[in-house]
Order: sequence, then C-alpha cells, then structure tokens
Amino acid sequence: MRLSVNPNDKTPIYRQLYEQIASEVLSGGLPAGTPLPPIRTVSRELGVSMITVRSAWDMLERDGYLLTRTGSGCFVAPISETHRQTKVDERLSSAVDALVTDAKALGVDKDALIALIGEKYR
Repeated sequence: MRLSVNPNDKTPIYRQLYEQIASEVLSGGLPAGTPLPPIRTVSRELGVSMITVRSAWDMLERDGYLLTRTGSGCFVAPISETHRQTKVDERLSSAVDALVTDAKALGVDKDALIALIGEKYR
C-alpha cells in the first residue's frame, strides 16, 4: 500500500488518508487481516503529524474498516459483502450528487453529462 498526501488539496490530510485506505478496502486491494503500517511510520514517511494519521486511523476504525489489537497494531477488518456494497453506494451517491450539482451550476444538461460520464468510464 502506497499512501500519499497533497498539502495543496483543500481536503484535510487525515481525510485524504481515510479515503485512500477506505477505497483500497472497498475495492479488495486491502483484504481483511492486512496489517497497516504503524502510525509513527506513516507520519514520518509522509511528513505529517502523528495526530493527523491517528485521526484517520480512528475514523477508519469507527467506520468499520480497521481493527486495533493492542500491542499488535491496526488491521483491515472483515467486511461483509452487504456492508461493502452499502459503503460503495454511499460514496458513489455523494460523488454523483456533487457532480450533478456542478453540472447544473455550469448549465450542462443531463444528456451531455451522461455522455461525458460514458466517455470517461471507458
């Protein structure tokens, strides 16, 4: 797993880390039981605060993506297919909501938006 952050992105760094790991878990790129690197290591490698990394890890655990085993570290939690699909649907719905809002604000009609999505999906 290769994590990266963009300090120029308006998205907070802890959220960037959260999104990367959650996406990997949902896509199957990080299967259940996979250990995550220690917070200190991630903090050092990315040049960010340990508190920032801890915030991301805590959110991931709260949302059911990670399990913490005292003395052993953090591991990807097992996720049922139903839970995985619900999370995927939630993330896609949010992204589509933002896209539709932007398209409407820019005066792009539904057919043009659907055509653009079709082109990008290829």
